[in-house]
Amino acid sequence: MNAKKTVPVFFGTTDSVEPKQAFDYWRNAVVTGTDLSQLDSAKPFAASRLVASSSHGAIFHTVSSPYSLERRPLHLRQDGRDDVGIMLILHGSGYLEQVNNGSLLGPGDISFQTWGRPGAAGALTDFEEIRLTVPRATFLAQVGNVDDFAARKFAAGPLNQLFAAYMRTFADSVAQMSDAETGIAVEGALHLLRGVISGRNAQADGELSANALRSLALARIEHRLHDPEFGPDSLAADLRVSRSRLYAAFAGGEGIAATIREARLNRAHDRIVMMRKAGARIASIMASCGFTDPAAFSRAFRQRFGLPPRDLIAQGCD
Repeated sequence: MNAKKTVPVFFGTTDSVEPKQAFDYWRNAVVTGTDLSQLDSAKPFAASRLVASSSHGAIFHTVSSPYSLERRPLHLRQDGRDDVGIMLILHGSGYLEQVNNGSLLGPGDISFQTWGRPGAAGALTDFEEIRLTVPRATFLAQVGNVDDFAARKFAAGPLNQLFAAYMRTFADSVAQMSDAETGIAVEGALHLLRGVISGRNAQADGELSANALRSLALARIEHRLHDPEFGPDSLAADLRVSRSRLYAAFAGGEGIAATIREARLNRAHDRIVMMRKAGARIASIMASCGFTDPAAFSRAFRQRFGLPPRDLIAQGCD
């Protein structure tokens, strides 16, 4: 009896290369078709990814240090890819922006990314993700209009947990599946996904709602924090909306400038905690979060967290 022909499986890991070459390997050999940037080049980079491809779609299981990526029109012209990714975040946090949508993502969230449109995404911490990609035509027939879903988030909940359990089992079993069996598994995943989104309006409004605009703005803020010139005016220009409309989306809160400042400080804090045992460099972290004045940064950091950056580093050395 002939052995069953299973779908091809690729496993990429930075364990197989020198540490100094790890990110270059990941950028050039594993995550292609994008501009990839390391969140902090001073921190050792490590990642692994399983990819199983079939005629019905592909499943990716990724565990990685944080990085950001941007897919530009140049990439679209070069590879012509038009598949749609259904992303399940298992661990970590990040952001995603595409078309007129944007989301901050955390464990249990489900979001969508189409390779047929420019967009940007980034992980803000070490993360684990399972992603199912299907052809655009399959997504349109089984789920809906791709542009309505791109960068949209379905927050963690009971049905997400059911979907996550299924996707974990799919990723763990796919190496033993035939192409036909993979097709059945993909259909099952899409059936569960329709249950997750059932009852929610998946149609895009002619204009972004205030909540949708705020979500997109928060994702854009995370993408631009490294730029010291980035502020409310830059954000409005990036999103192609008026200042008044942008400010209205943040009405009742702390305001746009304060939101950007808090995001900068939170990222600096998280990077110091992440890197302090490996030797955090305050000047480098400060600059990567968009701060240019060391004294002002230290003062704002102390006010926000109750201690200066150097004391936070020292806590990790005890």
